Amino acid sequence: MILGLDDIPGGTTFISFFIWVILTCLYYLVCYLATLNVLDDITRNSWLKVPAMMLAAAPAAGLMTIFQYKPFIFAILVSFANYFRVQKIIRKPNSKWGNMKTNPTLFYLASYGYIALLTTLAFYFPTLSSGQ
Repeated sequence: MILGLDDIPGGTTFISFFIWVILTCLYYLVCYLATLNVLDDITRNSWLKVPAMMLAAAPAAGLMTIFQYKPFIFAILVSFANYFRVQKIIRKPNSKWGNMKTNPTLFYLASYGYIALLTTLAFYFPTLSSGQ
């Protein structure tokens, strides 16, 4: 007789939670850290940063929709982390940017706009397929 996850009390719940934690970490790395840092490097202090980040939110939200991920905790996590990320950029800009003085309003507006749109789209996209 082979025991499965259904035979262990809390087994399937634990595995579901473990998968959720892994997905949250992957989305944090890909949809937050990588996306925002790459777009910051490309756009620097340009106001093109805002539409670029808004456009980047759609594929990231689509990825969350594919895996049926609901970003409740993710949105809170990246909102707090983003404050410290932007503060670090303002205090000590990236050395490859040269002597560029960062525009705090631009960085906050673009990054928090990205987070808000990403979260909104991640909740909205599943409703499109279900016909609600």
